[in-house]
Amino acid sequence: MKKRIFAALLALALISTGALADFADVDASAWYAEAVAWAEENGVMDGVSEGEFNPDGVMTRAMVVTILYRLAGEPELPESDWGYPYSDVDASAWYALPVYWARLEGIAGGVSDAEFAPGGNITREQLVTMLHRFAGSPGEGGALDFADAESISPWAVSAVAWAAANGVVSGREGNVFDPAGSATRAECAAVLMRFAALTAEPEEPEEPEYVPNLDIIPRNSYDADEFYLEDGFLRYGEDSRVGIDVSSHQGEIDWEAVADSGVEFAIIRAGYRGYSEGELFVDPFFFENIEGALENGLDVGVYFFSQALNTEEALEEAEFMLEAVEGYELALPVVFDWERISYDGGRTAEVSGVTVTDCAIAFCEAVEAEGYAVMCYGSPNTVNRDLYIDRLLDYPFWLAHYTEDLAVTDYPYHYDIWQYTSDGSVPGIETRVDLNVAIGDIFA
Repeated sequence: MKKRIFAALLALALISTGALADFADVDASAWYAEAVAWAEENGVMDGVSEGEFNPDGVMTRAMVVTILYRLAGEPELPESDWGYPYSDVDASAWYALPVYWARLEGIAGGVSDAEFAPGGNITREQLVTMLHRFAGSPGEGGALDFADAESISPWAVSAVAWAAANGVVSGREGNVFDPAGSATRAECAAVLMRFAALTAEPEEPEEPEYVPNLDIIPRNSYDADEFYLEDGFLRYGEDSRVGIDVSSHQGEIDWEAVADSGVEFAIIRAGYRGYSEGELFVDPFFFENIEGALENGLDVGVYFFSQALNTEEALEEAEFMLEAVEGYELALPVVFDWERISYDGGRTAEVSGVTVTDCAIAFCEAVEAEGYAVMCYGSPNTVNRDLYIDRLLDYPFWLAHYTEDLAVTDYPYHYDIWQYTSDGSVPGIETRVDLNVAIGDIFA
């Protein structure tokens, strides 16, 4: 409940007041003018009639609990949950649901066990106490220096101290709080505006747009004429090796047949984070795959499919990965594979490229610290958008780029492995599989 409350307050606090409301009885120079404009523009309080706010008029108890109910997002509350009925609150009244919601949430009780007094004027100490409870009864306050402090009801003392210390409420002329005095409409607007500003979480500053330094990224220096097909696999000159990458999507694999086909290495998914809930999982076929590949003489690397939202989650993924690969001989790096999921419910849709790159660095540093080689994975569409390569030059790069008819990639920067198709066919694997060519020396 409190999360919904503060989310609503945050939204209200961040909306500009703009021009003053067009009320004939609200002078632009009045101390409450800004608060009245804020209250009207944000739907907290309306005028009493066309062009009239009636700032000196009073607010009833029913009006105030209704305002708080709206700020809370108007949560549903079946009539069966209302509890005992107040004799002066008809179930069909416009304020009935807010009244019983306020009682159930501990925000406002009745003036007696049987009566709420919905039409009674809200007193200043009642208003402040309701807001204090609405905020979760925070304990921040101090000594009361109002001239009439002793007349404040015992049940309202802590609320008044909190409100005064945090600038939510001030005294009337002569430094009196006037606890039993009726709160005017102007006072209610001012108190509500200050309360919203106080309890709203600060707006996070916008992350500045990152401009990558493209000049320091090594260029793609491969000779396109040196790529060739042999036995169904793409190779590069005399300095390349053939590989696949697999996960549970490939199901059961006959690793002996894979090795006999000419495949020299395999990069195996060790685990992944869920798209929507963010739970961590070991790939169901990981242990079967890594043991089968190693037993049949293939060089092995592993990858983790990340959906990290921040570096804390990236470190959690690194630790999860390290536990999975412990005891296995890896000739190829541990790979950080972060991919944006933009469908409804995908938790990574709004993550910035700066954050993704921070996650990649955090993951790689944590894995590297345990003695493993590391690598990052991405496509031309993600480079310098989701992954800023100029910040990842310490790590080899695995490029995913599927070209038409296996044309040589025009990716402009250096890569160490090229995943050139997801539509490969390899003996021992019944499904389509990703094919890769590794160029140069990235093997342990």
